[in-house]
Amino acid sequence: MSISDKNLTDILTKCGYKYKDLTKRDITGALSYFKDLVPKLDKYVYPNGLIKELVCLNGTIPVNFRNAIYNIPIQIFLSDSHPYEAPIAYVRPTPDMSINVSDTVDANGRIGLHCLNEWSYQNSDLYMLLNLMTIKFSEQTPLYSKPNKIAQPPSTYPTMGNYPINNVAPYPTDNFRSSFPVMPSYPSPTTATTTTTPYPTNSNPYYPMPTGQMFSHLKSGSNSNIGSTRPTFNQNTRTTAYPDDTIKPEHYRISLISAVEDKIKKRYKDLCDEKIAEIDSLKRLSSDLEISQNNLNIFIKEAENECLNIKHLTDELKSKKSQFEENIKRMKHRDNANIEDVVVTPAPLYRQILQLYTEEQAIQDLIFYLSEGLSHKTINLENFLKQVRLLSRKQFYLRATIQKAREQAALPN
Repeated sequence: MSISDKNLTDILTKCGYKYKDLTKRDITGALSYFKDLVPKLDKYVYPNGLIKELVCLNGTIPVNFRNAIYNIPIQIFLSDSHPYEAPIAYVRPTPDMSINVSDTVDANGRIGLHCLNEWSYQNSDLYMLLNLMTIKFSEQTPLYSKPNKIAQPPSTYPTMGNYPINNVAPYPTDNFRSSFPVMPSYPSPTTATTTTTPYPTNSNPYYPMPTGQMFSHLKSGSNSNIGSTRPTFNQNTRTTAYPDDTIKPEHYRISLISAVEDKIKKRYKDLCDEKIAEIDSLKRLSSDLEISQNNLNIFIKEAENECLNIKHLTDELKSKKSQFEENIKRMKHRDNANIEDVVVTPAPLYRQILQLYTEEQAIQDLIFYLSEGLSHKTINLENFLKQVRLLSRKQFYLRATIQKAREQAALPN
């Protein structure tokens, strides 16, 4: 996904989508699996002439057709009331491709699926729609490459359609893994061709008319005999005779049964494909929920550990507070308190280091104030140099002693 969540939110806000959070969640969920699609702004013209700027998912989806992977270019426009209104999907062929018109794709490239006709927020989403597209397009490709025009030699005899041309130009290899399938081209025959019908034919389905030989014996006979030679018919008996090569009602019945069976099979297959796509969408949702549940359990466990740690620290602080309060009370009741007894060191060596350090710092402060007095001319230069020399010697001695003591205490320098 080449667009950030913030930019996607800005696009949805700019177009005035009513359900921005639901639409954003649906888009990001679908693009996490179909990464070649990119959301962008595009204008869509409705049949009534209304033009709206909508969010469009533009790109390709991978389709496995005859054991080869093809990237089918599509566009999906999301209405401003998505996901409560069905999106509008199209296939977008390149100049060297043509649309394969079928029950799924019309001549304009618009995709018509059962889930789009019965779209509902609770049972439909973009991931299910894209997944169902890949299933349908793997059965019948919506696009095919245009074959090269090859001159056919003239023929004086009717010819049958050729096999598919093998040396056609493949679909551009940019972002495509293989060329699109090529539809067969059938050249028109130069002379009239014979056609066949699915049913038997008969050139003369009626009874044969009597010929002149049948009445040759009437010329020599008397007129009184003519009436006796006429055929007689029983008016009460009506029978319909069907020659063997005519279309019988049984044929119509079988044809209707076959047509109804094909329609039911097609409808059943559409429903199966839709349910398969819906099951995949539910599996994806279940997987996401399981991952979220595991993450939530981890967060809950970490929060519980933090609570236990905070409780332990709280108890420790309460204990320290009570100790401090007791010490404060004890110090208040002591009149002659020695200030040096307040600071407690773990060993005598550490107390010695502390004393040496305080003396060294006191000498440093004394030298500072002597320099301040010299600058204010409250002390002359001779006394200043004398005192500074003595104090510096003592400070050097204290620092050397501190260094040795730290080495004995194994303290870092």
